[in-house]
Amino acid sequence: MKFHFRYLFLFFGCLHLIGGPNSLVQVYAWANMIVSYSEETNLSQAVTDTFSGEKPCCLCKRIAAVKSSESQGENEKSPLAPLSAKYQQDLFPPTLTNLKDPVSSSLPQIVFPAVADSVSLLPSGPIAPPPRC
Repeated sequence: MKFHFRYLFLFFGCLHLIGGPNSLVQVYAWANMIVSYSEETNLSQAVTDTFSGEKPCCLCKRIAAVKSSESQGENEKSPLAPLSAKYQQDLFPPTLTNLKDPVSSSLPQIVFPAVADSVSLLPSGPIAPPPRC
């Protein structure tokens, strides 16, 4: 059952990326145009007329108007809507967001043993094997 929900979630995510409800309405409009044009002519001519853009239906004109109004609205909008800007200001007041110089503190000095000291700790010869009994 989870398998089906994953694909349904994936389908709606892809639908949102390609334009959301406008894309569904556009597919519906294309299907209706193909059906109505195929009643007058053959199917190949109906498909050509549908996707040529020369004979848009009333639904296609509405979708184009909505898309153009959305694109104009995106250009005019500020990066943050007024309400979300207010919430951001409430969560992060300007007094808290001003960064100050960090307090300098002296850290303890870490000392590593010198290489010569570590070599002198090694035994001078090879390690003898344990005695046999």
